[in-house]
Amino acid sequence: MRAFFSVVFLVALGFAGCQTASMETQFDASAHEFALGAGDASVFGQAFMRRNDGVVVYAAGSTVLLMPDTGYTREIVEKSQIAFGGFSAEAIDKRYEKYTKETVADGEGRFTFASVPAGNYYLVTYVTWYAGGIQQGGRIYRQITVEDGAEKSIIMTS
Repeated sequence: MRAFFSVVFLVALGFAGCQTASMETQFDASAHEFALGAGDASVFGQAFMRRNDGVVVYAAGSTVLLMPDTGYTREIVEKSQIAFGGFSAEAIDKRYEKYTKETVADGEGRFTFASVPAGNYYLVTYVTWYAGGIQQGGRIYRQITVEDGAEKSIIMTS
C-alpha cells in the first residue's frame, strides 16, 4: 500500500485544485508482470537539481520509484507533467501498486534498487527547495532499460 501512496503523492505534486479525470489507458496486469520477477540487475544513482544561482539541491530523503514502462505508466507520466490540468492521482488503478518498487534517497540524493528484472522502466523522484517563501524544483523522470545482470548507474537531473 505504501508504494501506491508514493505514486499518488509523486503524481499529485503540483496538482492542487485539479478536476478528477479517468485514465484513458486501461490497466493491464499482464503488461506489468515482468516487473514482479526476481531479477539479477541493480539500478543505482543520484538525483539532484541545480538552482539558478548554481547551488546543487539533492533529492535527500525523497521517495524514488521504479515503475514498469507500459502504456499505462506512460499515461500517468504524461498527465502528471501537465502543470494545470484535469488529472487527479485518484484515477490510478490501485492494482498498479504491486508493480512499483520504492526506495528513499540518502542525504546526497543517492538511491539503489536491487534484484531488478530486465525490462524498460521509469524512474521518478522529486527535488524541492524554497526561495523567497515559494517552493521551487519539482519531479524528475527518467526512462531506462535494464538488462539481465546489469549494474545500471543513473544520474537524474533536469
